[in-house]
Amino acid sequence: MLNTHRSALAILCAALATSALAAGPTGTAADYGTPAHHGAAQRTIDLQPTTRHINVTRGETVTIARAGQRFTWHVQTFNNKTVFALADIAPQDMRVEGVLVYVAANPLYAGS
Repeated sequence: MLNTHRSALAILCAALATSALAAGPTGTAADYGTPAHHGAAQRTIDLQPTTRHINVTRGETVTIARAGQRFTWHVQTFNNKTVFALADIAPQDMRVEGVLVYVAANPLYAGS
């Protein structure tokens, strides 16, 4: 009887651990990646007043600059998230309203 309870407890713990690892979107900037050090950027995207979208690749680290301000971001979205508002990740005092980020799949992780 004791072994049955231990087995059931082990299965329950494994199930809970698996569901904790499979976390989904949080509705925060973390859904789109993480801030990064400027030196880690692979390229810089200079936003112009007419910029309405930018293109990045999942797994890419980019510095985004506008009017003397800049920030660096490591793009890491969920596979089904291919577009989001730049304002969702930009510093609050950086004017990026109306600019969309289009995220391409990383060819390094494409299946055969």
